[in-house]
Parts: sequence; structure tokens; C-alpha cells
Amino acid sequence: MPAGRSKPSTQRSRAGRGPDPLVRVGPDFESEFPDASGLATECFANLCRTGDLLIELHDRQTRADYQLSRSAREVLAVVEGAGESLEPTVIAQRLLITTASMTPLLDTLEKRGLVRRLPHPNDRRKRLVDITPAARQIVDEFLPSFHARERAIVTKALTVAEQRALLALLAKVQRAANDASHSPPDRGARRIGSPTPLSVGPGEHPGEG
Repeated sequence: MPAGRSKPSTQRSRAGRGPDPLVRVGPDFESEFPDASGLATECFANLCRTGDLLIELHDRQTRADYQLSRSAREVLAVVEGAGESLEPTVIAQRLLITTASMTPLLDTLEKRGLVRRLPHPNDRRKRLVDITPAARQIVDEFLPSFHARERAIVTKALTVAEQRALLALLAKVQRAANDASHSPPDRGARRIGSPTPLSVGPGEHPGEG
């Protein structure tokens, strides 16, 4: 989605609890981008925005409480969850980052006394990574807190039936995204005319007519 083409709507929410937080595109979006769907772009943008909002809650907590970045926190959680020492390449694969990025991350965690590198029992060229008791205590503290917050947010917003329906819809989107990862992007898609407005008026929904 082009930068600056959308922003949180100022429409009132149906429940009357303040502005609708959804990102909306302008009414002329599909005229400017004839190969696009305004509704699909709104769905895409709001999925991304929702993920960012939720993960930032966890990030903010571990930055404030433990001075841990997201990647550092995830290293500790991955190794603790595995229940055994792991090779750095395995951790990198599970975090979807490069091995080159993993090395300085492990260096920092090792200096803080949160991980230790161990000799590999079957290959002297390799090392294993394990977490220390101090790191295990940190994980034991933040994971219950995370899951309690997840429950509070999701149950406040959605009924049990809605949660199940959301999971079914997200599974469909995730499958489509996985399929898209094996296909080239549409580099022939067009843009026509001048930029669209940043917001829409009450009741307008691009792509619906």
C-alpha cells in the first residue's frame, strides 16, 4: 500500500466509544489504482495494523521490565520452549532471521548472562545455545503476563464464537499469503491520475457499490 494513502478513519464507531480506529482508503482509490480493490487494501492494512498494535504491547513490556528487544525475547522463548540446547541456525530459522543477524544477538545475550554457548557433542565445529537460570526466570515471568493480557484483550473484543470465526478467516488469509510467496508480484499494475484523498466521509466504503 502506498505510503500516505490511508489513515485511521475519524468516523464514530457503532458502539459510540470514540473514533473508528480502522485504516481507510480514499473514495477514489480504485480510480487511481484500477488493478486494486479498496476493500481488500483496507483489510490488508488493518490486518497489519492490528498485528503491530498487539505485538507492540508485548515489546513495550519486555523493553521496560527487562531491557530486551523483541528478537532477544524470542531467542529466550524459543530455546526455553524447546526444552533443550539448540544450534544458532535452528534458532535463526524459527525466528525467520539470518544466521548473521543471530550472532551479535547471541553475543549480547551472553554478555548479559542470559544464554551460554556449549560445545556440540557430535561436531566440534558447531556450538549449541542454552539459556541460563536467570533467563529462565525472566521467561517464567513474562510468558504468563503475556498470555493473561492476550486473554483480556481478545475476550473483551470477541465472543468465543467470534474468536473461532476469526481463526478460520485468518487461516484462509495465511494460506493465501503462503501461496503468494511462491508467485511473482504484479509489476504491471497501474496507477492513474493524482493521489487519492487521505480519508473518506461517513458511510463510504471504497470498492462497494
